[in-house]
Amino acid sequence: MSYICLMANRAGAVIAGDSRETFPAKVHLDWRLKVFALPERQMVWGVCGPTLRLGTDLIRWTKHILQAPGETEEKLEKVGQMVSTLTRLSSFAGKAGPFHLLIAQVCSGQLHIWDAVVYQGQLKSRHLRPAIGQPVFLHAGAWCSAMPEFDPEELRELDYDALREAARTRAALAIERDEARRAANPRHNQTIGGQIHLASLRFLPT
Repeated sequence: MSYICLMANRAGAVIAGDSRETFPAKVHLDWRLKVFALPERQMVWGVCGPTLRLGTDLIRWTKHILQAPGETEEKLEKVGQMVSTLTRLSSFAGKAGPFHLLIAQVCSGQLHIWDAVVYQGQLKSRHLRPAIGQPVFLHAGAWCSAMPEFDPEELRELDYDALREAARTRAALAIERDEARRAANPRHNQTIGGQIHLASLRFLPT
């Protein structure tokens, strides 16, 4: 399932994620890039959940959809249709977990954030419009409920580099927590791990 988090404040927006790709029989590789910056769209986004179905790379196709012209809401619908179809068709590979997508985008000076999930064929999405400068924290993926609470106010005065480090630290904590579960229970399938990647968008000089 993996773990991603989004943090934003007056300096910018950052999405952090791990790099673990989990396969059946508890096999994994730590090579997967799940967070991206699209400067031409003034956008950063990240994804976690099922990423390969019927030979289709869902992350690659999500990137293709988000890069295309058009409104982000319409693109989310396309992503939802694609993921729903492929996860239903590939039920023989096991029940597909939730496919989470976090997006931060600046349009005409307004910050837009989408928190979307596709699960059991349904797309559910929240569209937030915080003022640039308002601290924001969102996360998604495995074991979110077991992660400690995070107060977005801690982000308010951070500069751009410190914001990036805060996102990296949160993702590292998720990996730490999953490693501890594995140590306590060897049967636990550690789905959060590998390297931490960041995608960030700077708003103002700090």
